[in-house]
Amino acid sequence: MTEHGPTEARTDEELAREARAGSRRPFEELASRYRRRLFVYLRSRVGSDEDAEDLVQETFLKLYRNIAAYDPDCRFSTWLYTSAGRLAIDAYRRGAVARKHLAAKPLGDAPDPEARAGNWDGASGAWDAARTLGGDRFRVLWLRYGEDMSVEEIAAVMGRSRVAVRVLLHRARTKLAERLGPEAGQAARPRPGTARTAVQP
Repeated sequence: MTEHGPTEARTDEELAREARAGSRRPFEELASRYRRRLFVYLRSRVGSDEDAEDLVQETFLKLYRNIAAYDPDCRFSTWLYTSAGRLAIDAYRRGAVARKHLAAKPLGDAPDPEARAGNWDGASGAWDAARTLGGDRFRVLWLRYGEDMSVEEIAAVMGRSRVAVRVLLHRARTKLAERLGPEAGQAARPRPGTARTAVQP
């Protein structure tokens, strides 16, 4: 691999381009960056921690095998989460996982405690509150505020229109504000990237 300085200093897209050119180390760095975050996302879709872990591994294996198909003009995270979502659907159709809503199961029970997403603007437990929303509401909040994706990118990942994503985001934020209580209403609009920072090593 051509040396360009520490991998941490390079963007996901730069690492993906190097991996696309045939270098393995940049892809390993991408997997390290996203493993915990992808686990949190997939865990909201499947019936167990084990299923989520299996899908994380399957996602990275599939992307590594198909890295030549990566479009350098697209965000790596969009490609990653779109692929992971498709694999989760395929696994559900095969009966390989049991689709369940895990609203009552706290993030702290995850195999890796550092997967807990942390606070939004100082609102303790806000990500746990978001988890209780379940399903698409949790996922849309995670993609928007955990992964800092645009509405258009979320639409691509979730297979929905931009209008549908905006409506889902509005409803998810409203429900989250209700769960957190009136004094925490403002904290229901987290700063993009807060969860992403929290789950990185």
